[in-house]
Amino acid sequence: MTQLLPSPKHLLAALLATAACNPAPPEPEQGVLYRDGLEDGEPNSGERGSIVITELMWSGSVDNNGNWDAEDVFIELSNNSARSVNVSGWQLQIEGTAVRTYLVPQSDLEIPVGGYLFLAAKSSGCFPEPDLILEGLRFSFGDPLRVTLKDKDERLMEPAGSRTARPFAGGYDQFVSRSMEKAELMFGARGYQPKAWHYYTDTEVDVPNNDRIAENCRERTLASPGRPNSPDYSGSFSSGEAF
Repeated sequence: MTQLLPSPKHLLAALLATAACNPAPPEPEQGVLYRDGLEDGEPNSGERGSIVITELMWSGSVDNNGNWDAEDVFIELSNNSARSVNVSGWQLQIEGTAVRTYLVPQSDLEIPVGGYLFLAAKSSGCFPEPDLILEGLRFSFGDPLRVTLKDKDERLMEPAGSRTARPFAGGYDQFVSRSMEKAELMFGARGYQPKAWHYYTDTEVDVPNNDRIAENCRERTLASPGRPNSPDYSGSFSSGEAF
């Protein structure tokens, strides 16, 4: 007995009928919410490497009379992206022998393209005019140091330092306190690599980069909060603008 096979026309008709009976499934009611960074007209999220940590004064300040204040510290962020960014609600996690997480306070400040944000523990010490106060900010002196920045969606930006090694640069030597600065012109270097960091270099520059340090502290507190970093080992300067 010969079996007749359906013709291609009949097969196409059957497929079309089946598709009509089985429409495409609807969009799922739940899914991952992606923040585009422009909610309420405020840029508040970033991509990895767009906002980076460029300076840490983890060893405290020293006034010109030699008084050391281990709690007078700051963190500086820099904007490498193509748009201004508001970092309100972003997280800064400091890891050493203890782990502490800080939220950047709400504000209308935006870090301009190529600019800086200077967050200090207080305004009553050697850093009297920070852009924002990060209350309770402190570092464990002598411990391993890693600072991790995450945006409002908890996306990782570039970290600074190591969970197991002591700070890559900076420190207090009983006379002066120097910050740990990013060598911003070292292409390909990452914040978790020691080669990406250097001590603040006390050199003469055309435009002073320590003007946001109180005058009575500038002889012994060597840093560049909210300003371009000092020269790295190559003699090059970073560039940018501050508020």
